[in-house]
Amino acid sequence: MKKPITLSIITLILFSLACSLAQRIFTTASQERETADTTTRQSAEPIVYYTFWDKVEKVPPEGSIVILPRELILSPTQLGTPYSADTPSNLHSALNAMINDARNPWTSSSLNISDITINDGHADVVLRGDYFGVGDIVLIAARMQILLTIFADTSVQSATVTLNEKNIANLGISNSLEAQPDDYAYTRDEIENFMADHILGIP
Repeated sequence: MKKPITLSIITLILFSLACSLAQRIFTTASQERETADTTTRQSAEPIVYYTFWDKVEKVPPEGSIVILPRELILSPTQLGTPYSADTPSNLHSALNAMINDARNPWTSSSLNISDITINDGHADVVLRGDYFGVGDIVLIAARMQILLTIFADTSVQSATVTLNEKNIANLGISNSLEAQPDDYAYTRDEIENFMADHILGIP
């Protein structure tokens, strides 16, 4: 009687191990498919950057973000280029289009993208050059234009952006009590909360 019992126990153990292995294989395959689907969906979408609403259009596009009502409104704009798996390249294309957009209320003679690196969802963006705007509000709007453009890429979860080695968190800030450290990092939650509070149509 002992042999059949022992054989039954071994059979149950082997069956349990096989089920566990099959479950792990299924879970891994599902995760890989989900990752592939996300990459495919993003790759099919055009790169987005933010530009200032042109009053000639009369009505700002859907999804626009209000910095100063009727005056400074940031609108999502699509490039003809689709997102690729190369996030730094995507960000470079988006920021370059943003910098050279004729609708910008700020001016610059030498603003350029010095470096972009991505590490585990965190973007380090280094800008160099001059930035001029009439009043702090224009510079604050310019700061948000940069950030909205960066976080339009859904692979970016946090970002540190510097201009001439100074964090753009302080761009347009005249009160030192509101100043942020040079290594300040914006999070996706922070940017999405700002967008929710300032989206066009919200009083």
